[in-house]
Amino acid sequence: MNVNLLVDVVFVAVYVPLLWRAWQWLQTKERKAQPSPLRSLTLAVSPLPRAVPIAVLAVSHLAGNPVGFGALGLLALVGAESAWRNRERWVRAHVWALGRLRVPAVVVTLVAVVLIFGDTKSLRQPGVGLAVWMAAVALGASVWFVMRRLVLTSWPQKQWRSARPELGALIRLALCVLVGAVGWVYGPRQLTGYAVVLGVVVALGLVWVVWEQGDGEAARSKISEADRARARVAMRPNAEQRPAVMRVARGLAVTPLVALGVAYVPMAYEPDGQGVLTAMRVLVLTTVAILFGDWLMARSAKEPWHSPHHWWFTAALVLIASGSLITVSAIGRTLPLAVVFAMFAGLLLSEAQRFAETVPVPKGLLFLGFTRTPVALLIVLCLLTSGLSYPTDAVESWSTNLRQVVRIASTVMAFEPAST
Repeated sequence: MNVNLLVDVVFVAVYVPLLWRAWQWLQTKERKAQPSPLRSLTLAVSPLPRAVPIAVLAVSHLAGNPVGFGALGLLALVGAESAWRNRERWVRAHVWALGRLRVPAVVVTLVAVVLIFGDTKSLRQPGVGLAVWMAAVALGASVWFVMRRLVLTSWPQKQWRSARPELGALIRLALCVLVGAVGWVYGPRQLTGYAVVLGVVVALGLVWVVWEQGDGEAARSKISEADRARARVAMRPNAEQRPAVMRVARGLAVTPLVALGVAYVPMAYEPDGQGVLTAMRVLVLTTVAILFGDWLMARSAKEPWHSPHHWWFTAALVLIASGSLITVSAIGRTLPLAVVFAMFAGLLLSEAQRFAETVPVPKGLLFLGFTRTPVALLIVLCLLTSGLSYPTDAVESWSTNLRQVVRIASTVMAFEPAST
């Protein structure tokens, strides 16, 4: 049997049941709405409306006929039309869920881009595919962990009130000045940029304290409004939003594995056939992990609202991440390390998001109109101002930093170890 035909048979055996199950799910979630031909097609009792386009797609794929694109377009049109008619129930809730999971969404998107558009030649080497697969599994598990901890878990709002706010602000401002001066004189001068950003925030906090003493009623009203805004954003989803959160989290969790599979697909069709066996092994392993992981997440999603993660989930996450790092050090490749680094970065930024949603915003940021602490914005401002702290001009320092970032990114994209 031709190798390409064997690969096509494996792909067909994977996506045909998935498309059939997706159409069945769409049929069960449909409600009475304005009549349309596609809706009648979706709700048809006979299985022929589902079987015909899926069969045409599979047969065309095996025969190499472009007619399959028409069947695929029909399937996409049915799903898009149903989503448009049910946009109030589906799209709005899923967009809200994606906004709540914005940090994992950004991290997963960056990892998917690196996996799909990187140089896949190094993936043929022994151990690389397994290491990346382990890192992708750890990243997906971290997304599910963040969803349960960040969105579904109830966290009380903290209240930090000081009897002498002006004294605390003066102490923090003096500390920022001291750190900035020491960094400028003795180095590293990047500390001066960080101290300047934080010092400006503290100085604006002093302005807030003076204004609060003059107009306490207006200040208390603004503080109460910010507290209500944080509590509203951090509240647990209602009964209609919770399934959307689960679906978005499941989609984000399996995206790294899907991207890894897409990266191995071209290798399965190479004419020399050298990487076909490796590609098929990784694709089968990835497909099993996606199906089992999706089933496991769907099963755990039926637990009570307050159900916490078991200890073994966190232990498994740590073990997989540690195994990925050990594998990376053994094979000397940077791609698995980049995926694991993205996982830990996503966990830290998600904790920063939870911090911003539960902790009162500093008075200096509240003076500027922020109701939550913009952690990502503060990090960006610190990095930008640190460029001004170099002895050379800012443009040269920023261009040097940019060249270093491009060099690191190109190293990761090429799947090659960084030179020292």
